[in-house]
Amino acid sequence: MHAMHYWSQSRTSADTISRFGELADRGEEPAIAAKAWTDAGFDDAETAKWLQARCFDPQSARELADLRVTPGQAAKRTRDGRRDYIDTIAFKVASGDLSARQGAARASSSR
Repeated sequence: MHAMHYWSQSRTSADTISRFGELADRGEEPAIAAKAWTDAGFDDAETAKWLQARCFDPQSARELADLRVTPGQAAKRTRDGRRDYIDTIAFKVASGDLSARQGAARASSSR
């Protein structure tokens, strides 16, 4: 019997979530948010990079990562998206104002 994820591999701790406050925990217990990031396959270092890019949703981070977008690329600011405001590509994808594919296109358009 093989488990998909071993806890020792990629883990996000509640401490990492707590460092980022409400952006990261979205009003939940930090442990709940940490489990969601862990379940998405991120360790503390990766989760911190995505949160620094203002990506508060682990599934959005996973979709961007699967499209080979780095947190650094996703931290680029844009006005594009369904609503007109300036924030990071990562935040706009997590907010649903850009799809992961749209975010990836913008992230790779200029380095």
